[in-house]
Amino acid sequence: MSTAAARAEARRKALRERGTDRLAKLSTSARGEDSPVYKTSEKTTPKPISNLKNFVGEETHLPPPPSSRPAPSTSAFNSSTTADPSAWSQEQQMEFMRALMGATINPPSNDQSQAPPTITSAGQSAGPQQDDPLAALMSSLSQMNPQSSAGRDTDVVPNPLANLGTAFPPPQVATPPKPLSTLRKLMPLIHILATWCLLAYYVLIAEPRASPAQPTNGWQKWADLAWRKSAAVQAVPFFWAFTTLQLVLHSYRVFSGFDTVQPPMLLAMALPQLPKPLPALIMNGMKYMQLGGALLDDLAALIFVLGVIVWVATWVSS
Repeated sequence: MSTAAARAEARRKALRERGTDRLAKLSTSARGEDSPVYKTSEKTTPKPISNLKNFVGEETHLPPPPSSRPAPSTSAFNSSTTADPSAWSQEQQMEFMRALMGATINPPSNDQSQAPPTITSAGQSAGPQQDDPLAALMSSLSQMNPQSSAGRDTDVVPNPLANLGTAFPPPQVATPPKPLSTLRKLMPLIHILATWCLLAYYVLIAEPRASPAQPTNGWQKWADLAWRKSAAVQAVPFFWAFTTLQLVLHSYRVFSGFDTVQPPMLLAMALPQLPKPLPALIMNGMKYMQLGGALLDDLAALIFVLGVIVWVATWVSS
């Protein structure tokens, strides 16, 4: 009776051990064999019963025993986590924030660990720095700063972003052109009026004085110029007077700075890229073209007034 009960008890133990082994295999294959949490220790692994084959009638194939290396404890895992060299300490984070914000951040004390860090101005002291690589780097930056004075606190870390404006100056905004003066605006009108006054003097005063007294009407000789060359009109030195007047007017334009030209936008962008003689030649050429245009305007006004005089003489003499 006792032998049958012992066999039944041995059979139950064998079935229980077989189920435990299958569960361990499933959990190991699902979570990985290297996980220290799910490894079974040698102490918890039940030893096989030597006489199991005699009671059950078959041999149970157990998994190989785990390695003799013990599983890492929780304290060792926590110590390895806190000793990570890539993680920044709280002091290093404060130094980095000081460098970015240009101000000193007071680290929270032990009794005020829940309060946010306070930010002080750059002129106030931030307290002694700890002896770490980041603090040494920041102190070397403060020593290299040429704008730091002797009375300034050496614990204050300078702002590395403060000199970005000097390294990258803002783009120059094109200044609007100065408004033209009243004299410069009236300069073309002065040219025309001076030319007309000179022509009126020679037509009304100089030419009648040079011609002998004739019984015919004085306007008839100007009216004859409409269809033929009239010999009654006397030659006067009008060309030299007109040339002298143009020299005086253009010299005044040059010495007064009225001959400044504004090149087109595309040409103004290309002038700095050209070799050195070409920009000066181009600008001087544009100035001479401007003076030549003013001379042509005066000649056109002179020819127009001569035509008006001939037309008026024809209408008066008829």
